[in-house]
Amino acid sequence: MMLNKAMIDKMLAMPDDKLLVMLKIVLSGSGVELSGKGTDGIDKKTLRKLRCVLAEITDDDIGRVTRLAEVYRHGE
Repeated sequence: MMLNKAMIDKMLAMPDDKLLVMLKIVLSGSGVELSGKGTDGIDKKTLRKLRCVLAEITDDDIGRVTRLAEVYRHGE
C-alpha cells in the first residue's frame, strides 16, 4: 500500500479505534507491529502524540522514510 499525505489526513479524521486499525494495516506491510487491540495497546496520551506527528508529516517525509526502509531491507 502506497502511503501519502492525503491518506494520512483521511486516517486522522477517523475515531481512535479505526485509526489504530488502519495504522496496524499500513505498518504491518512494513514489518512494524502495534501490540494490543483497539486502543488497549496504546494509551490516550501516546495516541494524541501520534496524531500530532501524523498531522505534520509531508509527502517528502514519507518518501524519505520509504527510501530509508529500502536501504535497511536491501543494504543498498
